[in-house]
Amino acid sequence: MMLNTKLSILAVLLFSVMVYPQSLNNKIQSKLNQQKDTPEEIFSRIEEGFSLGDVEKFSEFFSSQTYASLASGISGYYSSNQFYYVLQNYFSIYKPINFRVVNSNSKSDNPYASGYYKYESKGIRGTAMVFISLKLFGSHWKISQITIN
Repeated sequence: MMLNTKLSILAVLLFSVMVYPQSLNNKIQSKLNQQKDTPEEIFSRIEEGFSLGDVEKFSEFFSSQTYASLASGISGYYSSNQFYYVLQNYFSIYKPINFRVVNSNSKSDNPYASGYYKYESKGIRGTAMVFISLKLFGSHWKISQITIN
């Protein structure tokens, strides 16, 4: 009787060891397949955020060190928290009228987009060219650079 119990326990353990890694791998693969943050969707969120002057729309895509070069003279690497406030301040000075992505390459290893940012500052309307690039960090695309000229 004791031998049957030991064999049963051993069989359950062997089955668990064989099945568990596969089920774990399936769960991980399923999460990666469900990831909806494609470069196209990120560029769309950036376009919406720039149009509204709402950094919150795309701030989740800031990398830990994002490079910024803004027409206001600000340039350098910023943490995601710093970059949030840098852009928020920029939008408060250069109030958005519209932003439209006119060129993008979402299929490469280094996705990028560019577009025209129409704004108003001190009663004067202007247009700036915006360049955005993404970089893959782990399994997530993050904004690595934003340039506004």
